[in-house]
Amino acid sequence: MPCYRCGTRQVDPEPGKPSPWNQGVVREHQVLICPGCYPAALTDLTRCARCDSARLVKRLDQVECLDCRLVREALPDDDRVPPARDRVLAAEVAKALGRLLGKTVPD
Repeated sequence: MPCYRCGTRQVDPEPGKPSPWNQGVVREHQVLICPGCYPAALTDLTRCARCDSARLVKRLDQVECLDCRLVREALPDDDRVPPARDRVLAAEVAKALGRLLGKTVPD
């Protein structure tokens, strides 16, 4: 999964080292954030209602704060349009599948 802000794709960290990437929740969607974008992304991230932390994760239609462990139901999906980078990635994947399957995919 790429960084939701710049589209950089995550790579595996060196063995034994933690990943420098962060995760968060934006508009009820779980996102990854590269180290370079994280400071600017803090304004976009959903915050915990109890402790104001931005360290949230979404699992099985629940959002959990990693700091205070508050769990809440995720808001219903209102068919929000995914960020442009998601659409670009989806188009790249469709083209790659088209090449593998010998089909032409329109732009």
